[in-house]
Amino acid sequence: MVYAALPIGSNSGWGVLGKQVVLEMARIAPTRLILPPDRAQTIDDEIDSFRIRQLLPTAQDLQHLQGPVWRLPGPVIQACFGRTLAPFVPQVHPPSQVGFAVFEENILPPATIRRARALYRHLATGSTYCADVLRQHGLTRVSVVLHGVDTGLFHPAPEPRAFLQDRFVVFSGGKFELRKGQDLVIRAYKVLQDRHRDVFLINSWFNFWPESRDTMAASRYICYQPPASNDYIGWMNGLLAANGIDPGRVITVGPRDNRLLPSVYHASDVGLFPNRVEGGTNMVLMEYLACGKPVVASYNSGHRDVLRKECAVLIEKHRPMPIQVGAEIAASWSDPDLDETIEKLEWAYRNRDRLGEMGRQGSEDMKRFPWKRVAQGLLDAVEK
Repeated sequence: MVYAALPIGSNSGWGVLGKQVVLEMARIAPTRLILPPDRAQTIDDEIDSFRIRQLLPTAQDLQHLQGPVWRLPGPVIQACFGRTLAPFVPQVHPPSQVGFAVFEENILPPATIRRARALYRHLATGSTYCADVLRQHGLTRVSVVLHGVDTGLFHPAPEPRAFLQDRFVVFSGGKFELRKGQDLVIRAYKVLQDRHRDVFLINSWFNFWPESRDTMAASRYICYQPPASNDYIGWMNGLLAANGIDPGRVITVGPRDNRLLPSVYHASDVGLFPNRVEGGTNMVLMEYLACGKPVVASYNSGHRDVLRKECAVLIEKHRPMPIQVGAEIAASWSDPDLDETIEKLEWAYRNRDRLGEMGRQGSEDMKRFPWKRVAQGLLDAVEK
């Protein structure tokens, strides 16, 4: 029996990853899903929810899940987060534990390294970027298990879109925060909007975590004000208008189940992803590519594991961007050059005839990343 301590959900990156990995893992080996106390799984799809319930602890398992320390009779594969590499279920005592690490900070405190050695026999990471950071800090039991994409759900549309056919539609996705670079999207898109009357923006930026959303206050590119109410659509459209974006040429997408995103991706011509850092491979970017859509994207951190010039217009000029946490410098991110971002977006606008082949190549590339491969990679890490 393998125990998987992973977040489960339908509309966050970690939640979708956990759901897909646990379901695929259960196809390969006997698997139990372990969640923190009082934390229920939240999956909108009833069939997936039923399948997940079959993997929850049995009455026999529950005897191991009592008290402050849980001693499970088999190996544990556990998500771990951020520059602390904190375990998702801290109660678990690892008999043979694999930590699945995705983080953005590349300067880790000595206490984190000591904790990692004590908690995890092996660390699998969601990108080469994260693996390199861990090795630079002296950890050696490290492997790379890249994220996956469901190509049964995310694939090219059988017919050309019937919506906004006369527009050049830019898509931008990922939770709204400084790390994801939506301030660069706004600035670059505004230039394109002011040059060309036929451009249009679709954004899918809902962020469940205000503390990360409000990091955008540090942007030097846009004016940012946090929302004063729970009206996300109204707030985002107001923020865009305050930064010079024509509200008549924007669709703002609210929070939605991951399964409903293909129609959003198919409604656009090119994706814009000037992300400053990705500890994983950027699930939204991979889904977008799998739908046969090309991207203009920063070539840094986790993006480097899945992007190449055949399917992406690469933003390659960056400058170091120090990130401070408290009194410490926690990271040096790669800040994409705004002028190059604008130039590459303009290239996509003027070379639409070449985008189709790039999109087809991206869709083929994403077939190399099934979720089954992720599950097998984590199971293999148990034996390393």
